[in-house]
Amino acid sequence: MSSRFRGLLLAVAVTTVSFTAGCSDAGSPVGAAPARMARAGTTTTASTDFVASGNLDILARFRVKPQITIAWAKAWIGPEGGRVDFQGFTIVVPAGAVDKVTMFTIRLPVDPNGSERVVAEFGPHNVPFAKPVTIGLPVRGTTVEGNTAAHVVWWSDGWVNMGGTVSADGTQILTQTPHFSEYGVTAERGGGMSVSGG
Repeated sequence: MSSRFRGLLLAVAVTTVSFTAGCSDAGSPVGAAPARMARAGTTTTASTDFVASGNLDILARFRVKPQITIAWAKAWIGPEGGRVDFQGFTIVVPAGAVDKVTMFTIRLPVDPNGSERVVAEFGPHNVPFAKPVTIGLPVRGTTVEGNTAAHVVWWSDGWVNMGGTVSADGTQILTQTPHFSEYGVTAERGGGMSVSGG
């Protein structure tokens, strides 16, 4: 095997390891590794640790549980910006948010406890954005539809309130974030949740 090919394989291996390792920046929602959703091939399942520690009970439920056969979507987005839509979840990347072509992902839980909830893992992790990125989570067809107290939360050893605005057509709740992690929708206040600007 040529040294050039060996170097390429090593680079791919390092990239793969760093992508699956999750966020490591202090204070981010994934500072606690058990809260990560486990990746398995082309599907993603919520790990037992995330389901147990993530306290999914406060999150909105879909009125009709989605039938998910593929649990993730991805798109390569560069400095010009772009968008990813998947199962009612959205990422809108403004121009200048990233300085190179970057893979953006939306991963949904497929286990019985997580898939009925309005929750998703957004990626990439360990990539701070130069401009905030907008995420949208579904509210139409959920238990928070029409609830003026509905807001987005992200996981950081507890759900952190991100606020949010319902879209003009009433299908999603939108918020901006400088980094990605696990996000959900709730109408509950208090109960150990803390308030944050993201």
